[in-house]
Amino acid sequence: MMKYKYDGITINNCNIATNCNSFVESESKTLSQRFGQPSLWDAEWFGMSIDKWIRHVLSIHFDPDSGSQYWLQKEKMLGINARRDILSLDDLHILGPMEEEDLRRYPLEYFVPIIYLENKEELILGETAGTTGLPKVTAYLKNEFYTTFVEWFRYIAAYRGFPKGANWLWVGPSGPHIIGKAVGSVAKSMDSMDPFSIDMDPRWVKKLRPDSLGYKRYLDHIIDQALDVLKRQHIEVIYSTPPLLIKLAEEMNVDQRMQIKGVHYGGIALEKEHLKRFKKELFPNAVHIAGYGNTLFGLCMEIEASPHYDLDYYPLGPRMIIQVVSTKDGIKPDKNRLLQYVEYGKRGQVVFHRLDESFFIPNMFERDEAIRIAPTEYAQSLGIHQDGVRNPALLKGLETNIKTGVY
Repeated sequence: MMKYKYDGITINNCNIATNCNSFVESESKTLSQRFGQPSLWDAEWFGMSIDKWIRHVLSIHFDPDSGSQYWLQKEKMLGINARRDILSLDDLHILGPMEEEDLRRYPLEYFVPIIYLENKEELILGETAGTTGLPKVTAYLKNEFYTTFVEWFRYIAAYRGFPKGANWLWVGPSGPHIIGKAVGSVAKSMDSMDPFSIDMDPRWVKKLRPDSLGYKRYLDHIIDQALDVLKRQHIEVIYSTPPLLIKLAEEMNVDQRMQIKGVHYGGIALEKEHLKRFKKELFPNAVHIAGYGNTLFGLCMEIEASPHYDLDYYPLGPRMIIQVVSTKDGIKPDKNRLLQYVEYGKRGQVVFHRLDESFFIPNMFERDEAIRIAPTEYAQSLGIHQDGVRNPALLKGLETNIKTGVY
């Protein structure tokens, strides 16, 4: 197995173990396989080193005949030969920071390799909520979508003892948002039926001032609908954003809260003090699993519970890489900052890389900061060998400019 070294610490350069014995025997026959859906083992990157996967993805996006128009134009503008010059993770800095505005400025087809535009029925679209401006749109091949947003959760949930066969309540966005497109498949992957759902429009919420009557009435409308479902149905799993879940839990009666056996958090970062309250006070009988990520990149999972209520997240790779870079030179995207990795245990700005055959987004400076962590022994036993992040939160200085609210 190949290895790479950051700050003197050597980590396996492979997200999924090449030795499948690292997976529990019971995983050999998964629910998704029984329904003909892809599993982690089916992913083309399974058992592949990060650098080898990078070369493969670049060979697709920078193919002069069938690649993506955006990246071929970028290659020409930079005066490079990407397939020759970029051979490893560290080489990605050659491309410079991802221009976030380009994801709004250009049509979707500009980013998707021409070879996949020949079969558009294989693409699943997702749009962001517009937290930092106008929404951005991306695409996933069907197999990429299922592995990234469904099978990855199911795999970790199986180890965490998340309830199976229970009725789910989903309170969050549907429509163009990837989380709403995935939730039904996520529930079904846990032997459940389609979840009971309460739709929320995060773009409308973000237009409202949190102290306005319109904001309060809209959230009351969402909570009232959720309470009605809880009154009429036997709900044992709730999936929602932390702010919405707090409001909902405070309106639920004790019996309703005590029968909740599973809680999944998404949509916005979960804070330690809120997690502690959810676990000890509001839903003490539940298995709690948090996710961290977004529409553009995918999902990092909280693979094990922390006794200190820390939230440690790891990506599913090598299709998704998460790094933490220093903020000593500021927080603006800059090519020179891309290789300024912080040491393990230190806090810095989050940088994501998405390395999918359908969509390539390298060097995206996120609005979050987090602590860089190495994969634990338990994480490696699950086949996770990449860096993760602990307790992500909005970067200091952005609190007044970024509108998060309930999603």
